[in-house]
Amino acid sequence: MINWKKSFVLVLSLILILALITTSVAAAQSREKIVRIVASWPCYIDPGVGSDNVADICTANFYDTLVTVNVDGEPAPQVFKNWEFDEDTLTYTFKIRKGIKFHNGDEVKASDVIFSLNRMINIGEGWGYLFRGVIKDLSAPDLETVKITLDHPVGPFLLYLTHVAVLNEKQVMENAKKDGLYGEFGDYGRDWLLTHDAGSGPYMVKEVSLAEYVIGIRNPNYWQKFDENAPDSFKIIGVTEPVTVRTLMAKKELEITDEWQPTENYEAMSKIPGVKIANLRTGAPLSLMFNTSKPPFDDVHFRRAVMYLFDYAICKEQILPTSERSRGPVSPLMPGGDPSLPLLERDVEKARVELAQSPYAEQLDQYPIDFWWNSVVPDTEKLALLLQSNCQELGIKVNVVKTTWTMLGEAAAHSDTSPHIFPVIQTAIGYPEAGALLHQIYHSTSRGTFFNTHWLDDATQAEIDYMIEDAVATLDTNERYQKYKIIIRKIMDLALDIIAVEMPQRYAYQAEYLMWPAARAAETGEKFFTLMPGLRMQFKDMRFIGDK
Repeated sequence: MINWKKSFVLVLSLILILALITTSVAAAQSREKIVRIVASWPCYIDPGVGSDNVADICTANFYDTLVTVNVDGEPAPQVFKNWEFDEDTLTYTFKIRKGIKFHNGDEVKASDVIFSLNRMINIGEGWGYLFRGVIKDLSAPDLETVKITLDHPVGPFLLYLTHVAVLNEKQVMENAKKDGLYGEFGDYGRDWLLTHDAGSGPYMVKEVSLAEYVIGIRNPNYWQKFDENAPDSFKIIGVTEPVTVRTLMAKKELEITDEWQPTENYEAMSKIPGVKIANLRTGAPLSLMFNTSKPPFDDVHFRRAVMYLFDYAICKEQILPTSERSRGPVSPLMPGGDPSLPLLERDVEKARVELAQSPYAEQLDQYPIDFWWNSVVPDTEKLALLLQSNCQELGIKVNVVKTTWTMLGEAAAHSDTSPHIFPVIQTAIGYPEAGALLHQIYHSTSRGTFFNTHWLDDATQAEIDYMIEDAVATLDTNERYQKYKIIIRKIMDLALDIIAVEMPQRYAYQAEYLMWPAARAAETGEKFFTLMPGLRMQFKDMRFIGDK
């Protein structure tokens, strides 16, 4: 006899189980695939304004640039599909890739390229300095052709174009304020572009809270194909406080950290299940820049003495163990760097000899050195304390002063307010070549910024400027690289900085469920170009490989 009661319960149980399975599958399929990262703030998403790491990440994801680079760091097509160069007239002729559309549906045209380049040059911020005095003429003979004539030879000009994002001219000008600093262009759309994009990139701006975060969502009409497991969206959060970051990682409410966490925090996060630490070698020098206009650093012998006193081995082994020992201001990893230079070493006897030749040798008590360290990067305090200890051996006093990004930025603007020693990790580069770092750190056009607080005397600055400009103007690549090496040795002889180490960009990330190409390449050794922040944080190339 059939037990109808038991049968009914069994059937009902099966129905409930099936419903739960169906619901779980549907929920998993509909779950938003979001990558959340943290970064130092503020974040300027306007590609004509921002130039730091977080700005480059936004540009790479909201916009398409004219040119990109391949795994070897060589120029590769992006918006420009091909080009020709007439060396006699210094004219490039570029062809635009068909079918690229802005987020509002407008097609990318040659006139948008002209507008974007002119806007970058006229605003003069961010990466605009690369083009200052470089372009003689811009024209668009038709909708798909752009001609750029240079004012003078520029060897790495194609690499400059990796920073030129294409904006929708019509959309920008429709949203520009009429009253502004740029004549007929009003404010050039600057106010609107604080919280909106006018790009054609793989993601579109969904929401921006200027003090807190940026959210981007997938562009459904992007001209390149998305993998089905690529992120649907991303969120960049303006938080770097170590305890907060570690807590978010532990709760799986954060996929990738910033690159400025203290060593102890990376060690703690590496113990969180599913979390790995990615060490991306980027050739970024950690420079302790000397303000050469301030006594006693106006004397080369004193500078050399301090440079020799620093303990490079302790810095690498005990403070920054994932870093690489330094050979000079440009890493051998960088095209045009000099791998033949020896590793920098502490040498107290050489320091003693140099100090004896300094006019300040008998007056050290009258000339204490101020070393300002950034509270956002706690490891810089350890560097300051190390140098303080090293210098005590020869009677040089170092004052260790805690400060902030804002205070450092304000102080950097003038020689008299810049401290004796200003630490900076040179992570954002104009283009992947030695000339970019040399120009960014030592040329007069960057003086008074985070990148350059050396404040050289006029004669020395003019000499360095000429050498850099002459090298960059050299069209033959091998000849240009040789000139870079001569400049590097000149800078080492002038002792303008302590190049403490070559810093990796270090991130904790959720390796259990997120495939991040840059991190995978660092782990496996496969070829991947990591020298540019935006390229290593291309969200469309990431993949979700499991459930959170």
